[in-house]
Amino acid sequence: MAAAFVVTACTAAPNIMNTADAPDPYLWLEDVQGDKALAWVKARNATTQARLEKHPRYEPTHKQLLAILDSRDRIAYVSRRGDWLYNFWKDAKQPRGLWRRTTLAEYRKPYPAWETVLDLDALGAAEKENWVWHGATCLAPDYRRCLLALSRGGADATVVREFDAQTKRFIDAK
Repeated sequence: MAAAFVVTACTAAPNIMNTADAPDPYLWLEDVQGDKALAWVKARNATTQARLEKHPRYEPTHKQLLAILDSRDRIAYVSRRGDWLYNFWKDAKQPRGLWRRTTLAEYRKPYPAWETVLDLDALGAAEKENWVWHGATCLAPDYRRCLLALSRGGADATVVREFDAQTKRFIDAK
C-alpha cells in the first residue's frame, strides 16, 4: 500500500519530482558574502526589525534581555585545563568576547579576578576581521598549546589557529 501511495504521489505531482532539471531561482543566495545576497538579507532584517519594534512589548522585553545578557551576575561556566578554569565571556563592553581564565580559589569568590587570554574585539580590530569564537581545544597535560576555532562573521566555515596560552600569542605557521 505504501509503495502504491508513493507512485501515485509522484505521478500526481510531477513538478515536485522533476525540480532537478529546473534552475534554482535562489541559487544566488548560496554566495553568502555576495553583495546581492547580503542586500537581500539586510532588507528582510529591516522589515522584520520594524515589525518587531512596533509591538508594545518590544522595548521593555529588549531592555530586560540586555540587562540579563550584560549582567556581571551571570554564572561564568568554565572548563578546567590543568590548574586553570577557562571561560568565554561576552557582554556590552566586549561584544565579540573574551577568552579568560582564573584559578579555582578565585572562581569561588563572588566576583573572581579573571586574566584575559584572548580579547576577540581587540584581535578583530588589529586584524581587520570580524572574528566569532567557535571554541578551543588544548593539548594535555600542560594545556599550553591550543587550537582556537574562529569564524569570519559567524559563518559556518571555521579557521583553526594554533595558540600559546602561556604567552597569549598565536603561533606563526611555518
